[in-house]
Amino acid sequence: MQQLIGRAIKSEIGDIDQLPDAVAARVRDLYGEFIPVYTEMIRIKGNQHPDRRPAILPIDPDMVEDMLHFFSDYQHLTRAFKRLNREVKTLLAMDRHSEPHRYDELAESIVSGGGDRRSLMKSILEE
Repeated sequence: MQQLIGRAIKSEIGDIDQLPDAVAARVRDLYGEFIPVYTEMIRIKGNQHPDRRPAILPIDPDMVEDMLHFFSDYQHLTRAFKRLNREVKTLLAMDRHSEPHRYDELAESIVSGGGDRRSLMKSILEE
């Protein structure tokens, strides 16, 4: 499962080695929670044997959206997964040296799992 998680991170986000250690750890942790649930949903949807672990790369955005319709922890986990991907991609696109304050602020928000994400992301995207 760890190899599958690593491949999913590479497929969805890219190389996380250049990220701050705490951000990379947050990515690994959240993917570690999300990928087993996602692969189980793929297995169930495909009516496959319980021992079968489907190849999942790249992650199917439609399946991720379908997971938002479950009234359970899947909704929370799926929203966190989508938000993490969006925020990490924004962080990777930022120039850490020309915008150190904004970079560090977004990195801290990712690690903490939140705070006022909407206003932070809005301020980053508006500039």
